[in-house]
Amino acid sequence: MSNFSANKSGMSTQHQRRQSMPAPAPISTNVTPTIIATPPSATGTGILGGRFHSRHPMLLHGGPTNRVSAAFESLLSYIPRRRRQIRYPLVLGLALYFVLVYLYFQDATTWTAIAGFKIKNMSFNWDFKRCSYRKDPMLFVKDSSSVLVIWEMNCKMAEMDLVWTPVEAAAAGSSSQKYQLREQPNIASTEINTLDKTHIIYTATISGIPAVNTNITYSIRPPRILSHLTRTYTFAHLPNPPLLKDREIARFGAISDNQCEVKQFFKVLKAMTEHHKVDYLIHAGDAVQEYDNLDNWQTDFASPLSYFKIGQTTPLIYTHGNHDYDVQGDYPYTGKRTWHAYTVAGVRFIVLDSNLDRREQDIWLEEELKSEECKKAWFRVVLVHISPYTQYWEKAAWEGKGEKHWGSFIRDRYVPLFQQHNVDLVISGHQHNYMRGQDDHMVYTIIGGAGGQLDEEQVEDYPAWVGGKVKFRHHYVLMKITGDRRLIWEAYDADCGSRLDAFVLHSRTEI
Repeated sequence: MSNFSANKSGMSTQHQRRQSMPAPAPISTNVTPTIIATPPSATGTGILGGRFHSRHPMLLHGGPTNRVSAAFESLLSYIPRRRRQIRYPLVLGLALYFVLVYLYFQDATTWTAIAGFKIKNMSFNWDFKRCSYRKDPMLFVKDSSSVLVIWEMNCKMAEMDLVWTPVEAAAAGSSSQKYQLREQPNIASTEINTLDKTHIIYTATISGIPAVNTNITYSIRPPRILSHLTRTYTFAHLPNPPLLKDREIARFGAISDNQCEVKQFFKVLKAMTEHHKVDYLIHAGDAVQEYDNLDNWQTDFASPLSYFKIGQTTPLIYTHGNHDYDVQGDYPYTGKRTWHAYTVAGVRFIVLDSNLDRREQDIWLEEELKSEECKKAWFRVVLVHISPYTQYWEKAAWEGKGEKHWGSFIRDRYVPLFQQHNVDLVISGHQHNYMRGQDDHMVYTIIGGAGGQLDEEQVEDYPAWVGGKVKFRHHYVLMKITGDRRLIWEAYDADCGSRLDAFVLHSRTEI
């Protein structure tokens, strides 16, 4: 009874409160409604063309208004409406797929290797690496019985030695063991050149190599505490090969002007090493674009050669070009030499410097051409960066900047000496394409196709090139010496592998 009375009392109180509240105002039918402007994109007439319904948040800002966005939205309009919520991941996925397919067909190995060169170089520059090799050993022919070994590290060790052992190859057709140890190991003294705290260059000379066909095994030995840095390699030394009819006794690869185009240089080296095994590598200059740029020497020259195990196992026959010319004459990465000569596999290589128009070089060349070593060689081959007859170049630079006069002393003073002393072949670079010509019995070649942008503008018309070959292709050359005293020259396209040119020279030297 009491509960019922309490509930009834509460209901009465609520009824009284409702009666005390004011009545709502009557709705007027004469009020003009406020019209809110709708973005064009919501009506299907704007850039988005009805892509969004009228309540989409982007419409508060009018949506994208530039041409790129319009084209993108037009492309996405082909995706069914129910799948629009995944359109952006889908498009990004398709784009990534096509990028990967492109890299696959463009040889992903090349891009991966080049990226590795750059990352390795940066880690050394930022001093992130422990004591290690910046540049693996590189070999340079110094003379007929000596090879220069150059490597670089990011740490200085006074107790680092180079130990080498000659191993004589058995005679052809012999049933004896292929290699026989000739003598005890030799130790070559090491010189250290510190460029900065992360560029320490080590140089050693393997000298007194026997004047027979010999394989040289050499080891770089650091202190025992750093024995993991020991490196061992083998290379062939072929000063005076025997007469073996119809047998190849030496192979030379030949390249030039790879500067500033590491991608193409990588392809050239890859094509050459995949199809041929070479004993020596001829380089006619311009290995880098900027001589004093240490990064160029690392990523554009040393790293590609090391990647294919060329620098460590294949001695280089090297001449300096205009881009890798050292005004001071120090040449820490290629050896402190200017003009020089040596005999390899019966070929007398005469290396000249087209950067130095000096009387001393003239006198040396004349004496060299008269020497018994030069006269007795099967072939006399001159290696000089700027050809006596450069025919393709940039017209503006050729005339306007006076570059037509570069190396003119080679043509004016040296060519008559070449003709007088029976030079067989002149190998040059500088001009970025392939050419072969002939003047009497002497053949001229230009092999500047290892990477640099090709030269296609003709600036001269020399008679020496009439009836010869010209190819505007990146390339490399294989030069073979046979036991019956033939020099076989073959030029190959680095991109497709086809043979661009070939010729054979027979020795004019009397036995």
